[in-house]
Amino acid sequence: MKSLEFFGVSGWGTLGAAVLFFVLLYGISRLPKKKFEFAVRVLTGGAAGAAYGLAAWFISGGGEKSSPFAEELKTWFQLVGFGYVSLLKCLVLPMILIAGIRLVIKTPLSKTRSPLDQWKKWVNTLMLVASVLIATVLGLVFQVGAAPGSGQEIFSWSGGEGAGFTEAVSRLIPSGIGEDLLLGHSVGIFVFAAFIGIAARRMSVKYMDTIRPFLDVTEACFMTGTSVCKAVIAYKPVGACAIMAGFTAAYGPGALIMLGKFLAVLCLASAGMLLLQLFLCALSGVGPAAFVKAGKKAMAKALKTRSGSACLKDAQDALADGLGLKREITDPVASYAIQSGMQGCGALFPAMAAVFAAGLCGISLTPGLVLSLVVVIVLTSYGITGVPGTATMAEFSAVMGSGLGGAVFGLGPMVAIDPIGDVPRTLINVTGCMANAIIVERRVRE
Repeated sequence: MKSLEFFGVSGWGTLGAAVLFFVLLYGISRLPKKKFEFAVRVLTGGAAGAAYGLAAWFISGGGEKSSPFAEELKTWFQLVGFGYVSLLKCLVLPMILIAGIRLVIKTPLSKTRSPLDQWKKWVNTLMLVASVLIATVLGLVFQVGAAPGSGQEIFSWSGGEGAGFTEAVSRLIPSGIGEDLLLGHSVGIFVFAAFIGIAARRMSVKYMDTIRPFLDVTEACFMTGTSVCKAVIAYKPVGACAIMAGFTAAYGPGALIMLGKFLAVLCLASAGMLLLQLFLCALSGVGPAAFVKAGKKAMAKALKTRSGSACLKDAQDALADGLGLKREITDPVASYAIQSGMQGCGALFPAMAAVFAAGLCGISLTPGLVLSLVVVIVLTSYGITGVPGTATMAEFSAVMGSGLGGAVFGLGPMVAIDPIGDVPRTLINVTGCMANAIIVERRVRE
């Protein structure tokens, strides 16, 4: 019937299932906020969507394509799921631009930098690089994102776009604000934002009355942008439901195996990063036992609250009172590491999410793409300072800015498991801020 063709289905049963799917979405959106915290609502939405998608997969013949039921329903699932991912995608670059300008403007203007400032930034950056590399290597080794039994090659030393060093570097050079926004070059956007911020900060010394409106507009844009981010993130339960429905309808039980593997490898990468932090702290005079004993309250709180900012005070107290380090050094370093370039949310998780998205979309990473991934994640981790949904923004920025734009929609499943992944990555944020402070305190003291 023509009416059914218009809706892209071949039978009334499929159309009824699509209507039932939207009823499910409405039910997820109406979950009481006072009774269910946000993370629970996201997981509930993801679980409900996964169950619905699996039902469609089994009804259509368990992946044997004996019936078009799952394929037709999948288009409806993707209508909502891909639509939600597109909303997140369109937020990333404008927020990097605004947050980047704001970050530079709010950085104190000084002709000379103290050893504390220099060590604080260098240690933070190098720890971010280490975090990205650990997550990327483990993600490639365990082939996260590749469908079970597919035999897909997710890494190649040669061939493909962005294989060479020069190609990788050239893609990171700013080529114009319009082109960078169009092509998703997040590094170019951040560099351009830094130039604007530097110019505004320099001019404000002599011409504050003239520059003041620009500073006010920047702050107003940032506040408006964060409000928009919060509004979009509020629909995560519905987005998770639609995304998981489409994911499981396409891959069946294999979809859950892929996500389970991702979470397992993420925990392994978090453990690897923690071991590196403990090793570097030991070299700086604080043994693993002393580190864990002093920081156990902050670490336990990180696992419970999944908020690095909420644990900052406990981490600072652990460094000063528990380990006897100089608070005037450790407090600013720990605060800087939590607010700018978090090792878990800003580096570890986005790197592994990018590998997952590439594998899911059939893209083989090359050395050039891995290099791009490291540079993009490290730079933009500073550019998303203060933006709601840091890990989500970071993972989209990583994929778009490193030349993996075709894999953006492969990040969809990350929305559904975000509350689970938030546990190990927040722990690394907190232990990372402590490790940075210990390393810097020893260097500055010497």
